[in-house]
Amino acid sequence: MKFAIVDIETTGLFHQGHGITEVAVVGLEDGKIEMLFQQLFNPGRDIPISVEAITGISRELIADKGHISDALDELTAVLEDRIFVAHNANFDYQFLKAVFEKEKYPFKRKRLCTLRYARKMYPELKSHRLDVLCDFLGIQNVAKHRAFGDAMATARLLLHLMSKDEEFLTLKKLLGRSEHHIVLPSNLDERDVIDLPERPGVYYMFGLETKPLYIGKAKSLKKRVLSHFTASGSSRRKQLFQRLVHRVEFKETSSEYHALLLEDAEIKKYWPKLNRAQKEKNQAIAVVPYEDRTGAKRLAMVRQPQAEVDVLSWFNSLHSAKNWLCRCCLEYGIDPARAGLPAFEEIPNYDRQEEAEALESFIQKCFSEKKKSYVLLEQTSRRFALVTEGRYRGFGEMKEKDLTELEEFEKAMRPARDSPVARAVVRTMLADEKIKKIDL
Repeated sequence: MKFAIVDIETTGLFHQGHGITEVAVVGLEDGKIEMLFQQLFNPGRDIPISVEAITGISRELIADKGHISDALDELTAVLEDRIFVAHNANFDYQFLKAVFEKEKYPFKRKRLCTLRYARKMYPELKSHRLDVLCDFLGIQNVAKHRAFGDAMATARLLLHLMSKDEEFLTLKKLLGRSEHHIVLPSNLDERDVIDLPERPGVYYMFGLETKPLYIGKAKSLKKRVLSHFTASGSSRRKQLFQRLVHRVEFKETSSEYHALLLEDAEIKKYWPKLNRAQKEKNQAIAVVPYEDRTGAKRLAMVRQPQAEVDVLSWFNSLHSAKNWLCRCCLEYGIDPARAGLPAFEEIPNYDRQEEAEALESFIQKCFSEKKKSYVLLEQTSRRFALVTEGRYRGFGEMKEKDLTELEEFEKAMRPARDSPVARAVVRTMLADEKIKKIDL
């Protein structure tokens, strides 16, 4: 096997908005180490003082250097037909991949992470940072935090790990995984992912703290969690996952409805810093009635209604709101123009008086439904969602007997905050023939 051991220095942690200041590539073949490439670059942006203090690479040092895009042909030559190796390989790989692809160069390499390799070979160590491993193994690094020093130290580390790896079994396993385009975070025990079930549920990603970094729901827990670690992903959040995630936990649920409600409740409880969608104020769509300048009633789809009492129904997306309005207009004989929708070809004409009465009837029915209290029961799992006077209250499970009274449901449920997301789930459950509605 031929290896290209790579180390880069950058102006920041993410390739979006940051640049490369140094690249070093060390070749390893048949136990022989040689420097293949080492060069400083001008990233075309300022170097933060904190980064300069660590690397020693200053604005003056790289003032007369070229940009890394000028060296891609040379880098392609030294990386060709070699396994891409780095300590925390995803960081170096994604930075270089972004530069190559910006200049229309193909960049797809089999890769090996020596940090993950070291974790396999020395699981007893609390830290597997390069400097810690070098101290532990007596490997000299002549230039810490410089690309050429760290690349050479990583090459010596790789040689040591291979010498300890009987028949290279661990190495071959790691390389085989990379071919499937899944790159697990270096601090994450692969058993946390291997043991995930292929069932609905909610998963929790943790760093070093007890509070989760991210909470998500899934139809298949294993498939969804792995999707966060695909090698092709280069978003800022995926890079944060690679750096910060140390463990993954999960809770199985009986259905996707249960997973959606549990996810919403858990996000509202912990407010994980990497969750964005359900922390944004305007993520849900509300359908509301209003009067135009002529006094005629109309319907509108808005992100932030002025008053909660005006809302007829909530939706997770504009698409689902439009679909619901189309069905309601057809069912009640309402002119779709009143809801800002295109005309229905199969119903070209409307009686204005009858149509206005139909719209008013539809609005009153929606308001009447909001005042009701009921339970939505998944009959196969006995899981339920409770709504009182039009407001979502929480979810739970019928265990020993059929419940009939509001107080019994309240005791059996987990209380949860009413939210646009929860209301949208309730609306979907109401339209599901498999869900039993029990009026209270």
